[in-house]
Amino acid sequence: MKWKGRAKEWLDRLLDGVISVSFFGMAVLIILLVILRYFFNSSIPGGNEALRFAFMYTTFLGAAVLLGRNEHIAIHLATKRLPDAVRRAVAALGNLAIVALHVYLMVLSFRWIAVSGGNMAEELKFPLRYIQMALPIGCGFAALYALNNTVDVLFGRDGGKERSE
Repeated sequence: MKWKGRAKEWLDRLLDGVISVSFFGMAVLIILLVILRYFFNSSIPGGNEALRFAFMYTTFLGAAVLLGRNEHIAIHLATKRLPDAVRRAVAALGNLAIVALHVYLMVLSFRWIAVSGGNMAEELKFPLRYIQMALPIGCGFAALYALNNTVDVLFGRDGGKERSE
């Protein structure tokens, strides 16, 4: 299963890079917008809209990346005390529930995009479906990461152990 580890590592690096570039672009754009607004009484047309769209992508992609690192919110009070085999089963069931939720959200988001995706962005003048695609893309990556976590818990590295932080 070395290929799985390499694929996950490659995907992690790709998504981390996309998120980092997006955050850097957002920071530069925010600084420019503030300087232009308060010192030159001007603005960048579509700047606020672009910030909102970049924030949506970083949010959905970032949530998927954190899920892949097992850094999502979890309460381990009860599962800490369980035997190893039961802890693995509970962790696997939890991850499978996350997969099911994200697949369901992906299906619903495609329906939503089909209905409202033809609307145009007010300032930037392009179809909103390209922005709305952040939701199914993020859900798809989250489902893949949760499925990977399930395989790791059942057959692999961590054995269903929670982080001690």
